[in-house]
Amino acid sequence: MLEFLQGLLAIRDVDQIGILLALILGEVGLTWMLGRKFYELKDSLCSVAMGLFYALVIAVSAATVLAAFYWVHQFAIFDLDWSSSVVLILAAYLVVDFLFYWYHRAIHEVRLGWAAHVNHHSSEQYNVGTALRSSFVEAWFEPVFMIPALLLGISPLMVVALLSLNHLYQYWLHTRHVGKLGFLEHVLNTPSNHRVHHASNLHYCDKNYAGTFIIWDRLFGTYAPEVEAPVFGIRHPLETRNPIRATFHEWVALARDIKAAPSFSAVMGHLFQPPGWSPTLGHAETTRALQQKSLES
Repeated sequence: MLEFLQGLLAIRDVDQIGILLALILGEVGLTWMLGRKFYELKDSLCSVAMGLFYALVIAVSAATVLAAFYWVHQFAIFDLDWSSSVVLILAAYLVVDFLFYWYHRAIHEVRLGWAAHVNHHSSEQYNVGTALRSSFVEAWFEPVFMIPALLLGISPLMVVALLSLNHLYQYWLHTRHVGKLGFLEHVLNTPSNHRVHHASNLHYCDKNYAGTFIIWDRLFGTYAPEVEAPVFGIRHPLETRNPIRATFHEWVALARDIKAAPSFSAVMGHLFQPPGWSPTLGHAETTRALQQKSLES
């Protein structure tokens, strides 16, 4: 199975930029032929700039992350060759996808993570180009959540390869050209399910965190079907096409809140409570609280 892993590594995130750009060109052509307005030039250029910066950080951090993975792997509980059969490879992919779900959920529901991830949601367009909007900080956050896979005995090479495949799967989800896909909506993350995830409609917020399998959202209560038309972007629109501002605006806001924090516990709250939390109002302005209030009204 070594050839299999090497093949997956050949489409590591840096190389996936080329695949993404090809998908973008294809969707741009289809959008133009159908006369839709799913792309806006300045918005797309902003996405490309952020994608290239993310790819650069991935390239720089790859050796460090892999070395750290090998160090952790020496403490593995099981001595098992997860690449020895198709069944074990699929099982390993399920493990990686499960861990991705919790990683993705954490970077939405913990403000420190949201500061890193918000730029992925900042566009009010929804197209394949949106998938390019990845934060350079996520290149360091995401590997931490893969530690359980390493401790289960999945090799560092395999974890990186399967995580790359998971990322690749998610690219095609960023489209409005594909409708609902019948029974697949109950098992897989689909364009419809992922449109919900990128919507700013209150009852869609913090839903559908899945990478490949939507079953995790159904199991852990974070699933929402696409019913009403999604309004894309974040609840407080950024209104900028500047990639630097789009990348750092929430970090600036977080630093400002920490500077004004009246106590150490308030600092910790700003870092690790959900977005919307404040020392004075507590959780009243968080997504979950606002959704509950909406249901009760």
